[in-house]
Amino acid sequence: MYVFVYGSLKKGFFNHQVIENSKFICKTHTKECYKMLDLQSFPGVTKEEKLSVIHGEVYNVDNITLELLDKFEGNWYLREAVELDAGFSAQMYFLKLLPENLNYHQTVDTGIWTEK
Repeated sequence: MYVFVYGSLKKGFFNHQVIENSKFICKTHTKECYKMLDLQSFPGVTKEEKLSVIHGEVYNVDNITLELLDKFEGNWYLREAVELDAGFSAQMYFLKLLPENLNYHQTVDTGIWTEK
């Protein structure tokens, strides 16, 4: 199954080890626009505003890795299929609620998240 990642799971970022054994497919961005939030050490994407396309990477993951990703993303995220500019769809994690202990976040207007 294809999974589109846009934050700390990307290659070279601190949580990439969760998917590092999965096959990298390509870099691309979403066809639709969404709102990306910088939540300090990781991002989240919501559907509440059509602000920008989201840039990221696609990996082909097996069922075991998909289960690990679902646990890794926890209760804050919901996985849904999105259409990508690369011409196919992939699963992407959308933020469904902000972490309770988070007192800071800002919008990422470019749709490109980078570590601080």
